[in-house]
Amino acid sequence: MPHADLGEFRMYYEGAGEGEALVFLHGFSLDCRMWRPQVEFFRDAYHVITPDARGHGLSDAPLSGYSRADRVQDLVRLLDYLKIESLHLVGLSMGGATAIGFALAHEDRLKSLTLVSTGAAGYSAGKKFSGLDQVAREKGVEAALGRWKAWALGWYKDDQSNLRSLLDTMISAYSGAVWRDPMRGQYPREDDLSRASQIKVPAAIFAGALDKMWVPLARQLHERVAGSRLTVYPDTGHMLNLEQPAQFNADLKVFLEGL
Repeated sequence: MPHADLGEFRMYYEGAGEGEALVFLHGFSLDCRMWRPQVEFFRDAYHVITPDARGHGLSDAPLSGYSRADRVQDLVRLLDYLKIESLHLVGLSMGGATAIGFALAHEDRLKSLTLVSTGAAGYSAGKKFSGLDQVAREKGVEAALGRWKAWALGWYKDDQSNLRSLLDTMISAYSGAVWRDPMRGQYPREDDLSRASQIKVPAAIFAGALDKMWVPLARQLHERVAGSRLTVYPDTGHMLNLEQPAQFNADLKVFLEGL
């Protein structure tokens, strides 16, 4: 299995195809498996790379280093390890927040930026997320992970059993490392949202209309990132690349080919 030795830890990644680099960053508690419909679709035209963030999937889980700044630096080191100078970058949720941070610090390496159901440093998603920290402190990491899983899987009913099963598998494999980090709550606060207007690369923003917590952020980013494209899918939730894979793949293809 391919691992990149990044010094502090080994990062797992998968690669397929040849051509321009197209990197997909997964969401919190998930891993590279969430992008498989996209890997299969884009591998004939791009060098598709799907890493597992530190503490996720098959990557190592060091004790600390789980800030947004750390995730950006991990990506830089992975790209350097793979000798990739420029790339198209796609990120969902936590991966989107990482992608925004990367764009602000390393825009010269970006050919395009795609944000899917994205988070962003400086945007508050509400107490439901921050409350998990308290659960982890008072009842333990497994309790926090159990509550997170119940909430995340609750969106998906019997008619989406395959998607629910995949999410269950990925979340169950998550190390819970972010809640074990002794620096949790002590990292310098970033505010990427207030700086989003500095992003000048071609950008596409995708959101699901049912994803009420994150649609407002998608609209704010669209207003701030000049020339960005915003697509909001009706009757679609947070995991829109898995809920609407054919439409998402087609829309992303149009965006990339139109650059």
